[in-house]
Amino acid sequence: MMQDEAKELDIDTRKNLIKQYQPDAKRLVRYISWLEMKRGGDVMQSFEGEGVEKTAFTFPVYDSTLLGFVKAARETQFITRNYQYVYSRHRIRNAEQEKKLVKEASLRDIDLLSGILSKYVLGGMTKSVLWAQGVESGIFLEVLYRLRDLLEINE
Repeated sequence: MMQDEAKELDIDTRKNLIKQYQPDAKRLVRYISWLEMKRGGDVMQSFEGEGVEKTAFTFPVYDSTLLGFVKAARETQFITRNYQYVYSRHRIRNAEQEKKLVKEASLRDIDLLSGILSKYVLGGMTKSVLWAQGVESGIFLEVLYRLRDLLEINE
């Protein structure tokens, strides 16, 4: 009996966590339908210039909804600059491990979900291919599904 009690958060703690994180999660959960539609798809085009001014290099052009999602995510408390610590603490080495941990996450693992989301959102600021990988691999979607379930969002 004691082990079960230790594993479960008490009711007040659970309510406080939901109250603290639910508003930010609601801002992100509204992107679920778009992410479902784009999963496995392409959200990035390469711009190469035109005509005589055609440049010698290309640069990525992202879907505006993806940019909106990234901007919204950056404004939430789910983004942490210390996401590398979460990866080392949980010994996360690849996308399969990320997805497995996300599916198993409980309400007390919000820091894990934040760390994984942060890797793709903040990492994408310097290595923008991470944004596309977050959509194509479905990791953004998996994190949002888990947040929606844990924080009891019915949308």
